[in-house]
Amino acid sequence: MVAPLLLLFISYAQKKFGSFISGIIPGLPITSGPISYFIAIEQGKLFAANSAVGALYGMSGIGLFCFVYMAVSYKCGLAKSLLIALSVWCLFSILTLFLPVNIFVACLFSISTLLALTFATTKLKVAIDAKPLNSKWELPIKIVLVTSFIMLVTFISEHIGSAWSGLLSTFPVILAVMGSIAYISDKKDSAFKILNGGIIGSLGGCIFFAAIALLLKYDILIWQVYTVATISSVLFTLIFSHFINRKYVNPVAFNTAKTQL
Repeated sequence: MVAPLLLLFISYAQKKFGSFISGIIPGLPITSGPISYFIAIEQGKLFAANSAVGALYGMSGIGLFCFVYMAVSYKCGLAKSLLIALSVWCLFSILTLFLPVNIFVACLFSISTLLALTFATTKLKVAIDAKPLNSKWELPIKIVLVTSFIMLVTFISEHIGSAWSGLLSTFPVILAVMGSIAYISDKKDSAFKILNGGIIGSLGGCIFFAAIALLLKYDILIWQVYTVATISSVLFTLIFSHFINRKYVNPVAFNTAKTQL
C-alpha cells in the first residue's frame, strides 16, 4: 500500500515542481526503505542492519546508474543507454560485495562517490524547470513494477543473504522508468533533470541507511528507528538540493550543454 501512495506523490511533484524534484524523490529510499522495514520485521534487527550496509553501497550504485544513463544518452538511443547503465549498475553492485560490511567504510565510500557524481553533473547546464510529458499509462506501470519488486525482494531476502538483499533493494526501477518515459517523450532535458535529481536523492538515501545501520543495533523500536532515519534523510536532501540549485544549477538551454560535450 505504501509504494502506490509514494508513486502518486511523485506524479504530483512532477506536475507541480518539475523533473528535478520528481527525480530526487525516487532517488531517496522510497522502495528500498519499505523493503528494509519489512526485512527488519521478518528477519530481525541484526539482519536488517547488515542489509542496510549493503544498501548504503547500493545508493552509490543508483548514482552511478543515473550518471552513466545521462552520459550515454547524449549519443545513443534509449535501449542502448538503458542497457549500458543497467550493466554498469550490475557490475558495480557485484564489486561492492567484496567491500567490508562496515558502516563507516560504506558511508565514506558511498558519500564520496555520490558527491563526486553530483558535482560532475553540475558542469552540464540544462533548463531547471524541465517538465516531461505525463503519459496516462506511466503511473499504473510504475505502481505495478515497484510493488511487485518490493514483494519479490522481501520474499527472497531470507534465501539470498543480507548483502544481496540490501543491494537488490536499491535497484533503480523508478528512475529507469521515469528517465525512459521522458526520453521516449523526446524530452532529453527532462530525462537529464530526473536522473540528476536521482543522484542527489541517493545522497539522502545514504543518510537514511546510515541511520538504520547504526540505530538498529540499539534497544529502540523498529518503527522509531525508521521514523528517525526518514526525517534525517528528508531534511538533509532538502538542504543539499537547495544548496545545489542556488550554487551550481544555471537555467540555460539543453542544446548548449549538448554542444559543450
